Amino acid sequence: VRFLLTIFLSAWFAASIAQNYANPLDGELILSGNFGEVRGNHFHSGLDLKTGGVEGKSVYSIADGYVIRIKVSPSGFGKAVYVNHPDGKTSVYAHLRDFAPEIAAYVKEQQYAKQSFSVDLNLSASKFPVKKGQLIAKSGNSGSSGGPHVHFEVRETNGQIPTNPLNHGFKVKDQRHPELKKLWIYEHSESGHVEGLLEEKSFNLNGKAGNYSVADTIRALGALSFGVSALDRFTSSRNVCGIYGMTVKVNGEIIHAHKIDRFPFSKKRMVNCHIDYHKRATERHFVHRSRIAPGNELDVYSNIKNQGTVEIELGKTYKVEVEIKDHARNTSSINFDLIGQKASATTVAEAEKITDIFPPKQENSFSNNSVRVSIPNGCLYDTLKFKYDIKPSSDDCISDVHSIGKLSDTPLHKSMTVSVKLKDVSEINTAKAVMVSFDKKGKPIAEGGTVKWNWMTATTRSFGDYAVMLDSLAPQLRPKNFKDQTSTSGIDTLKFQLEDDLSGIRSISGTLNGKWVLLEHDPKNDLVYYVKDERFINGQNTIRITVKDKVGNLKELSVTVQ
Repeated sequence: VRFLLTIFLSAWFAASIAQNYANPLDGELILSGNFGEVRGNHFHSGLDLKTGGVEGKSVYSIADGYVIRIKVSPSGFGKAVYVNHPDGKTSVYAHLRDFAPEIAAYVKEQQYAKQSFSVDLNLSASKFPVKKGQLIAKSGNSGSSGGPHVHFEVRETNGQIPTNPLNHGFKVKDQRHPELKKLWIYEHSESGHVEGLLEEKSFNLNGKAGNYSVADTIRALGALSFGVSALDRFTSSRNVCGIYGMTVKVNGEIIHAHKIDRFPFSKKRMVNCHIDYHKRATERHFVHRSRIAPGNELDVYSNIKNQGTVEIELGKTYKVEVEIKDHARNTSSINFDLIGQKASATTVAEAEKITDIFPPKQENSFSNNSVRVSIPNGCLYDTLKFKYDIKPSSDDCISDVHSIGKLSDTPLHKSMTVSVKLKDVSEINTAKAVMVSFDKKGKPIAEGGTVKWNWMTATTRSFGDYAVMLDSLAPQLRPKNFKDQTSTSGIDTLKFQLEDDLSGIRSISGTLNGKWVLLEHDPKNDLVYYVKDERFINGQNTIRITVKDKVGNLKELSVTVQ
């Protein structure tokens, strides 16, 4: 066996470095998402391949290689397969419904051995060798997917660094120019302005089909940077995707250039300083900025001058060109003139109530008698005008509501620590305590945390409003597509509705006729389900399920069906 494995590995590593990849799906590749697209708090690390709104499409290995990893999770990628190839690349296929039969049998065996639905399996090269074009899975909607599709990646195996799959020969029809929505100009000096405004101003754009302009010459002074709200679409799909690159020239000289071909996972959250975070949070504009913040360590930039800013001097005229490209080199550009003039009058924004100034690249903290905030070095991308306030609490809270920074203003790269003092509560109640933040609609979102000496402490990667609440209610669990004490003939999958009001689900376990049984969890649809197999016998079957939330509230359910 060892001799055969040596031969296999030698042949594998001797294979041609230049791969001619096969498509992972049959037919034309149609995208609903592209590489480098702005997603939540990260760059998108692959292509989202459309499957016609259905599950069960065949998924193929793009080249010879071997399955190195299989992961099953109720969130994230859901069911995913990772394949190593001899050219130093790893292909990833995620949000799957099923694995190929031999892989599925192995995964199920491991799930029963570990008595866990979630598994992360690292495999030897000899376990599942695959050939180019070999079926490895069926497409699905598992994990945190928002609809049936295949998330597909090509990574550098060394370091598992995502790269743009469109750089590896995969063809996608694209004759559309990027769509430019709005121009922003930002002012960074104490004595400057943009059309009389002291910080920033937006400008509507005229034009289409790649050529845009601003109506009039723009009057400004001081250190300026630029931002463009832009998106892209592909020929065969109307889905909104992201741009590939941007170049900014002033009087013919490049002050900013970037393109997104690769990025390590450790830096993908830096999308929050690559774009205008506030515009995305408040206006849903994805504004790509020319200025590079002090904490921005992305490697996607070139030809950056003065951190992507330009000094506008009195009496001088500047020609500015902003060029946006997609991967197919379809280009859209904005051309406009800037003239250095003093403002005839300036509009001064209402003075903000600032609690403190927090510089980047150092530790920062704030505390009083009821809250402590610790922001480690590496959290902030730029100087923060820190704001704090205290708000009245509701009957649902066992602490004050603390407004820490502003959710829509400032992103965090790493987690900060927040400690909140509890009001007088019993030791029994503190066991059910949960730190919460609040979304835009005031809905509490569990952040977890632990209690010590009447203080609750949690880590979080967002500013916003924080308080402590009690979760004393057990999760709710009930049959969804069948009834207790009935026949389930004709039903292949027994579904259970699972809901929790606050802290979230910690664990799910179940038995079928007294023995551990595999239950799959689909949290985005509040479902737990059992797919009938050889363990489901003719006659009476008893399924018992135990669910715990993250503060220990317990729910047990027993059903007997035929």
